[in-house]
Amino acid sequence: MINQDQCRIFVTSYRKKLNDLLQTATPEIRQTYLNTLDREELIYLLYDWPLWARDKQLPPESDWHIWLLMAGRGFGKTRAGAEWVRMLAMTGTCGLIALVGHTMDDVRHVMIEGASGILQVSPPDEKPTWLPSRRLLIWPNGAKARCYSSEDPNQLRGPEHEKAWCDEIAKWR
Repeated sequence: MINQDQCRIFVTSYRKKLNDLLQTATPEIRQTYLNTLDREELIYLLYDWPLWARDKQLPPESDWHIWLLMAGRGFGKTRAGAEWVRMLAMTGTCGLIALVGHTMDDVRHVMIEGASGILQVSPPDEKPTWLPSRRLLIWPNGAKARCYSSEDPNQLRGPEHEKAWCDEIAKWR
């Protein structure tokens, strides 16, 4: 029986080969390959973040407690955070997720609704329902993420979150 580590190695190897093909092939070869895929496969490919991400935009493979992305504008920090949260939600590997930004506007307009936010990076069949009045995202599988602002840190007391995406910590007071 194949274990989870073996599966991860296989998938990583497959994605690396596919990424190499897509990046280095001539436009004609790339188009020929893409023409062999049906609509569902193309959508899956489009939303397969580890296939498109740079290695430094993916969470560490080792056991970790804090993953800090300290990089300049345009690196893809927001996209990396949104994709990580999407992965947590869709794999069911964690309970309640905290989304914490400088202000609630930042959480809403950058982390959730932004160009690289959670709603934009989610495939249509995995898109969470955004309930702004409740500061809550709910995925089709029941996973939840609650939103918080650094302006009111006491909000984080009580709810038991398993994971948190904390954005733009340098702006916090």
